Parts: sequence; structure tokens; C-alpha cells
Amino acid sequence: MGISITLEQFLDTNSVSYDTLTHELTATASQTAEAAHIPGARLIKAVVVKADERFILALLPASHHLNLDMLKDTLLEPVTLAKEEEFTDFFKDCETGAVPALGMAYDMDVVVDSTIADVGDVMFEAGDHETLVRMQAEDFESLVHTATHGYFSRYDKHPEKRGGFRFSHS
Repeated sequence: MGISITLEQFLDTNSVSYDTLTHELTATASQTAEAAHIPGARLIKAVVVKADERFILALLPASHHLNLDMLKDTLLEPVTLAKEEEFTDFFKDCETGAVPALGMAYDMDVVVDSTIADVGDVMFEAGDHETLVRMQAEDFESLVHTATHGYFSRYDKHPEKRGGFRFSHS
């Protein structure tokens, strides 16, 4: 499949320079980083959370895990992990669970963990489980600069011991 049409149009409309990388089929963000031979700190994973009845895309490094209490403090409201079947309608042109990090392209609110790399390149799901979008961190920040930013993740020393995250909840 490659990059989703919605994501591609959003990036082109915003005149952002990017390329795509392919990797073997993976099921978790940590597996994706390993398969693509990139540091987990450079791979942005997207986790869909729910606050009341609205959905928010939380973005954090693949090398970290989401802390819902810290996210609640960042957003100043209670949040829970969303169930995949609750938000698939947002990402109709993506494979199930392959959520691109630019939620605003899909009319979804976004919150960005401040531990995401701010120099060099960053990568994120392109809409399937075998393709990543790569761009400069500065360009990524220019796209998410109006999103809420805060600290709501912790470095995960041993993601393999937890079994990793599914893409929809990673």
C-alpha cells in the first residue's frame, strides 16, 4: 500500500520534504525500529486515546511507553486508551492499526511528547505496517507546533519483556 493518500496530500499541501522507507512486516513499534535499523528514539509512535467522547492522537518515541497519568496532567482531563474499533473510521485509507503520526490530517487532535527528537530525522507509520515516512525533525515540529506539547512518556529499557505495543495502542 505505501503512504496513505490522506497523509500524502497533507504533506504535499504543507510543502514538507519527506521520503518513505520500507521494512519487513511488523506488529509493534519496537519491532519496526529494529526491522528498519533505526533508533527507537527516532521512530514516532501514535497512540489513540479518548478524553470524554473525543479522540486524541498521542505521539511519543517508540523507545518510550505512554504514561496515562502524566498524559492526564498534560491535557488537564482524564484519558483512557481508545479501542481500535472505536477509531478506525478516522483512518479509512490506512491498514488497521497503522496510524500515521499526523493526526491533524485526519481531523484528530494531537498531543506531542516533548521527548521526541528535535534534530535530525524522524520517522512514523505511513499508513501500512511496512512503510515509514521520514522527514527532518524541524519539519515535523512545524506541522505539530500548534498541538499540545508535554512530558507523558517514559523510556522503556526492555520493551521486549512487555511484549511491545500494537500499533493502534503504541
